[in-house]
Amino acid sequence: MEAKNLEYTNDIEEQILIELTKLIQSKSIRKIREFLDQYTLADIAYATENLQPSDQLFLLRSLKTADAAELFSYLDENIQSQLVSNLTEEWGIKVLQELQTDELADVLEDLPANLTRKILNDTEKEKRDKINSILSYSDDQVGSIMSVDISTVTNTLTCKKALNKIRRDYRNKMELSHNLYVVDQKGILLGSVTLEEIVFSDEDEVIDEIYSPVRSVYTYDSKEEAALIFADQDRSTLPVINRENFLIGMITSDDVIDVIQEAATEDIYKMSGINPDAAEDSYLKTSVKTIVKSRILWLIILMLSATLSQLVIEQFTHISETFIEESLKITIPVAIVVGLIPVISGSAGNAGSQSSTTITRASALGELELKDTWKAVWKEIKVAFIVGLVMFVFNILRLYIYFLIFKEKEVSWEGLTFVIIGSSISLFVVVIFAKFLGTVIPLLAISFKKDPAVMSAPILSTLSDALSTLIFFGINIAMLYIGVKTGVIPTLAV
Repeated sequence: MEAKNLEYTNDIEEQILIELTKLIQSKSIRKIREFLDQYTLADIAYATENLQPSDQLFLLRSLKTADAAELFSYLDENIQSQLVSNLTEEWGIKVLQELQTDELADVLEDLPANLTRKILNDTEKEKRDKINSILSYSDDQVGSIMSVDISTVTNTLTCKKALNKIRRDYRNKMELSHNLYVVDQKGILLGSVTLEEIVFSDEDEVIDEIYSPVRSVYTYDSKEEAALIFADQDRSTLPVINRENFLIGMITSDDVIDVIQEAATEDIYKMSGINPDAAEDSYLKTSVKTIVKSRILWLIILMLSATLSQLVIEQFTHISETFIEESLKITIPVAIVVGLIPVISGSAGNAGSQSSTTITRASALGELELKDTWKAVWKEIKVAFIVGLVMFVFNILRLYIYFLIFKEKEVSWEGLTFVIIGSSISLFVVVIFAKFLGTVIPLLAISFKKDPAVMSAPILSTLSDALSTLIFFGINIAMLYIGVKTGVIPTLAV
């Protein structure tokens, strides 16, 4: 069902693009307006973004100023910047003035300084001050995404007067939501009241008697902290206040969804060794050069760090070859032992990544704090012990089946049995070590106020590879030695 819906959506968007292109070529403004009334602005925006720049300009000029502004707000930021630079001065300013203050601030942030100054100079002082306030916050602060053109009600108003004010605010294009925020005469936030409570209460009842307390966020709070509060409060909006508790604006669920998407994408990129700056644009709009620059550094770092594993394998392969053939005098090719390394190191990497990802996610969601460090470590060790035991059993079964099919005639089953048991014990130990490292590394990063998503991948990869190889060779050589000394593994005749 989902696939069909997706295909249907794409068909609609492509159909709009084709029809819109034809109408623009016909230069019929009336038909363009009638056509656009049939679809949502999101679908129309997709089609607009795929038009030629000259056609985009013609389309916007064909619409009423308010409609053009609303469509403009849905467009990609890069396209918005291009359009603003090409709009005629008087008409373009009118379109931009129709935007909500926070939307206009987003547009101005990406424009050249001279064009930004020109637009601000033509903007009324109250709106200009609000724009400058929004632009003063850093990109990771709540203030940078808040809506400031919001409808509020004073606690001393009756429900009848409050409704009249809400109607006026609606006509003035103030942003309304299901929850309206209540302030005192000075503008200090008191709480919130729903539209239903105002409508269905007695006309003469005062707002002060029906409003409820509300959780708020500060303008300087991080956007990710606000997203966590949203999840706890189960609301569609949250009020934004300053240090003196004056209501400054609000953030909506739409804003928070964008924050969550950005944060999730950033963490995924970091854990994969990709510069998160590459996530700012969509994949198809990102140049090959940008993608290469975002990936190559960590790939080189990981390749260099793998030199340690290479050195360990090289040295132990030589030691194993000498020890097995010359000291133990048994007929087990070193290739059989070395061939098991990718399975062991791969399992170590996977086990460690599971723990690292779990801890990083729990920390990002505020579920895990530094005081919970030892609880998390002990929990992951218990998980590692159980997982290691299960993998120990399955690895024994896997290797017996494998050697039943691919065993060479001159290799004794006694020797292979010790290799199978030795590698399975190695796997058990390696899984415990890897999960321990996968838990401790992100927790250490958090304690040093570093991003665990960045630190975990390269350090975990290097340590788990090197340690798993050391453990594997050490245990397998010890097992073969025990097998020979106990007389279980036959040796070559001297």
